[in-house]
Amino acid sequence: MLVKSNPVEERKIIAELTASDEALMRQHKLFQAEMQFKQELINKRKAYSLTQKDISERSGLSQQAISRLEKGNGGTIETIIKYLSAMGCSLTLKEI
Repeated sequence: MLVKSNPVEERKIIAELTASDEALMRQHKLFQAEMQFKQELINKRKAYSLTQKDISERSGLSQQAISRLEKGNGGTIETIIKYLSAMGCSLTLKEI
């Protein structure tokens, strides 16, 4: 049975679970950062009107590798750099 998501309730449950568990909080923040990064990849690709196939052809990565990366199922730093390079982008670090 599928149940409709309730973002407000989900955030409340996550806050309760992570409030007393610092390791779980760090893990959750890492997960959120990863998902945000993957979404930014997709948004940038679409902003350039590129398909996964376009990225594949430009980067030398398989279309399946592009799909897995965007879905959050892996991706080495080399894969990420190839993906970004295919869009004329680079990876940089910034302090938070």
